[in-house]
Amino acid sequence: MQTSKIEVSKSGHGKTMYIPLSVYRAGKHNLTISCSDPDHKFKFGTGPEQLQKFKDKLEELFSELVENRETSGNPRN
Repeated sequence: MQTSKIEVSKSGHGKTMYIPLSVYRAGKHNLTISCSDPDHKFKFGTGPEQLQKFKDKLEELFSELVENRETSGNPRN
């Protein structure tokens, strides 16, 4: 079975992060957003507080995987 991974840009350069996401129903009126990347798994609901946590997680991942790699000169494919 192939495992999806978070990737940074197609060529390893640039400022784009590709994230494998799943969205599924959690109850009658709610959804859950999850990422199955083995190094950065997460799961959040779609309520206001959970969406803020999701946004914070995206900011954290972008900083770690894109911005920090640009400054260290170690791009990820």
